[in-house]
Amino acid sequence: MVIWIIGKSGSGKSYLAKSLVRCLKKKSNNVFWIDGDKFRKKYSKDLGYSIRDRRINSKRIQKYCKIKEKLDKVVVCSILSIFINHQKQNKKIFDKYFQVYVDAKTNIIEKRNNKKIYNKKYNVVGKDIKFPKPHKSNIIIKNNFDNNFLINIKEIINKINV
Repeated sequence: MVIWIIGKSGSGKSYLAKSLVRCLKKKSNNVFWIDGDKFRKKYSKDLGYSIRDRRINSKRIQKYCKIKEKLDKVVVCSILSIFINHQKQNKKIFDKYFQVYVDAKTNIIEKRNNKKIYNKKYNVVGKDIKFPKPHKSNIIIKNNFDNNFLINIKEIINKINV
């Protein structure tokens, strides 16, 4: 199974994924987390942040998730995922696919700016690169950066039946 967590930079994808992985590992050791930023540093050092390079990186992550899925892993992947066609492909190529969209307001993310991404002048998703609303997510989580955010983990676990 692949749980694909989508959202803008700074929306809380990695935070949600980390907490979800922790909960899932209580039930099984067969859980594997792929974080888009960490994956890029390890496997996509040759790429920049242009649309073309982002597309290549997204395909690499997709292939890596498929390899892990074939090994019977529950894969939690936190990624920007700005390509609707990749989201549609995911539904076809993964045996069991669950898409989570972490929806956070850009103005709040920009104010928080934890990773200083929004200080950059170009190639910033949500600023000069459009972040399209994801295609048919199984669950949409509104992140207002309050204590209610992680309550959604129970709902995800109930829906995925792992």
